[in-house]
Amino acid sequence: MARYYRDERAAKRQPALLPVRSQEVDEGYRLVGPGGTLTPVVAHVQWLDHHRAGPDTHVMISFEDGTKIEFPFDALLAAVWHDEQRAISEPELGTAAPAIWGKAEESWGEGP
Repeated sequence: MARYYRDERAAKRQPALLPVRSQEVDEGYRLVGPGGTLTPVVAHVQWLDHHRAGPDTHVMISFEDGTKIEFPFDALLAAVWHDEQRAISEPELGTAAPAIWGKAEESWGEGP
């Protein structure tokens, strides 16, 4: 697993479950997914400037396992630092599960 030096200290000062909007997700965090499950670690976040809905409307979140999920801006999510040592209960994770989840990557920028 990669090391995330730039966020290590700041992440430890945040709550264990950090509310975040999709465009503010940062590398080194795991997201609480549907059903209260944790995603793999976020490896990269890219704003989609040439999205068919217009610039600054969607973000592509890439995970360390190679999956990519597209979210609209302002989707409410919960993040957990990849090396979080504080216990988070299953009911807390269930409550933090998002109402709306993104969709798997599609090749929206290619072809007609």
